[in-house]
Amino acid sequence: MTLTKPLTEYSFVLLVVFILSSFNIKSPIKTYTISIKITNIRNNKGFIQLQLYRSQKTFELETPYKTIRISKQNVTDKTLLYQIKGIAPSNYGIALLDDENGNKKMDYGWLYPKEGFGFSNYYHTGWSKPTFSNFKFCLNQNEFVNMKIRYM
Repeated sequence: MTLTKPLTEYSFVLLVVFILSSFNIKSPIKTYTISIKITNIRNNKGFIQLQLYRSQKTFELETPYKTIRISKQNVTDKTLLYQIKGIAPSNYGIALLDDENGNKKMDYGWLYPKEGFGFSNYYHTGWSKPTFSNFKFCLNQNEFVNMKIRYM
């Protein structure tokens, strides 16, 4: 009887190991950090709004993958540093709005934007919106992005 008990416990352990190993347990997806340096901020009124896009279509439809609003209280020398952590690998493009009045949208004067805007690693000088390919990047490691705000 003493020989049977250890064999029974051993069989139970083997059964549990077999059952657990039969499940397809996926390892967690590696995520990365996007470190952003925002420059040329003209004041500390309102918020900086960042919108992460994953394609030209979502950019055209203005349906971002993620939207982040950042207080401008830590602006120093017209510059703000910010990190977005836990982002899965993919293609991304970041659009920025300097939402000075905090209404979560771009305000326009007669013909042009009254608030500042910017894009990841791209300074847009045209009169129409850029394409996603102008400011996209592939996130497959921690990434550093420069964003210079343009005011018209």
